[in-house]
Amino acid sequence: MDVFGINLRRTYLIARRDYLGYVKTWGFWISFFLPVVFAILGFFATTLDLNLQPTRYEAILDETGQHAVKMQAMAKKSSDEVNRAIVLKLGESVLSDSDTKALETVFDTEGIEGARNYIDNKIPGLGKRLKVPAETTRYITPPADTIEALQPYLRGEKMVEYQGEKVRLNGVLHIYGDVPLYVNYWSENFNNAPARTLASKYFSETATKAYLNSGGLTQAGLMAAKTGSVELSTLDPSKAQSDETDTQVVTQRDRAPYFVAIGLALVLWFTIFSGSYMLLTSMLEEKLNKLLEMMLASTRFAEIMCGKLVGVAILTVTAMLPYIILGVLSVLVVIKFGDPELGAGLQDAFNAKMLIFFFVFLILGYVFYGAFFIAMGAMANSMQDAQTLTTPIMLVLSACVLVVPLGLDSPDSPILVWASWFPLSAPFASIVRLPTDPPLWELVGSALSVLISSVIIVWVAGRLFRYGVLSGSGVKGIKVWFSRVILRRKV
Repeated sequence: MDVFGINLRRTYLIARRDYLGYVKTWGFWISFFLPVVFAILGFFATTLDLNLQPTRYEAILDETGQHAVKMQAMAKKSSDEVNRAIVLKLGESVLSDSDTKALETVFDTEGIEGARNYIDNKIPGLGKRLKVPAETTRYITPPADTIEALQPYLRGEKMVEYQGEKVRLNGVLHIYGDVPLYVNYWSENFNNAPARTLASKYFSETATKAYLNSGGLTQAGLMAAKTGSVELSTLDPSKAQSDETDTQVVTQRDRAPYFVAIGLALVLWFTIFSGSYMLLTSMLEEKLNKLLEMMLASTRFAEIMCGKLVGVAILTVTAMLPYIILGVLSVLVVIKFGDPELGAGLQDAFNAKMLIFFFVFLILGYVFYGAFFIAMGAMANSMQDAQTLTTPIMLVLSACVLVVPLGLDSPDSPILVWASWFPLSAPFASIVRLPTDPPLWELVGSALSVLISSVIIVWVAGRLFRYGVLSGSGVKGIKVWFSRVILRRKV
């Protein structure tokens, strides 16, 4: 039957062929069920109360005696407002209007635990399952009365006790002086500064209220009041101290290595991603065009695999060469003619350890993922096969790069440390940890974990290459082998 000159039967046959070409592949069903797997893992992650950002223990050393209590009350109020909104949202969805109003009163008088009990009385078990955001910052009493005495705690040489547990003091907000008032924030992890953020909000609101109560209001005056009259400085206790009072102040020089590490981790990811995909397409084209059979007449498949890894690596570097040259020239220009602090920070960032481990993880990560894609290209019998088989690897590769932002916000996160030992994410996580100067044995151990995994993957890829190319059966050959060798079935 023809409609507007188009034969519907032939159109249907072509559509069915393309559809079944994808649906019949293993990769399609792996990709199909992968979101379900991620959803299940996400569900279990919520039940385990996993927190990517570790709890920080901060102290406020207020020599004026006027601000610490108010600031902690503001922090608690902000946390209570979030919990209150979650509790009332749940109440509105499962309780009547009168019960929801009663729940609001219970929360205001008895807090989150009282609200849980109230919900449990109405719907048994629901209140206990109510999830609220984990407490990421806890303000504790300073273990010493002077900022000098607090330095060993800030450097991790001494621990503080909190509810019977020994914990590290992550930061101290030091308030001193009268007119003018000085506020310094001390922390080794100066990128994640909750107490500094709290101080900025507190002093801004305080100055704004004072201005609004003074009379003679102007728009310029209100903007100046919102900015605040207190200068906040961030200081790093791990920096070497000298006679100068500002030697431990955090500057652009201190922050630059973190941004450089983030940039290098993203370059690493992009290089591995682009190179691996070229390996896949190269392998698939040569297999479909019967070129591999001709090459195998005089060359071992191990040599073909290694040659492809080296050749595509050189091709990737060649393709990225303009960007590499532009990036190097930009860094040199900033160092030579830019801000001296930023230039010094870039020089500090591109140290021997950073460059050595960048190239180490670049090579290992490329070999690790490249072997994956070569194996997929050898197993694929069509472009549909290749796309569906590689989608799960693409998703994993994309998921692993999500650890990179933690290097800027929470470089001390246990998740980041764990990711640096997990072969799939180790190349990226280890690079972003370098500005915190992790122990050398951790970096070497992380590299060894990727190296050992790469050797295993290269061996497996070689076996898959043999079954996928030499037998010419692709995924079907693996299925037959699995049934015959693992399941012990006759085929």
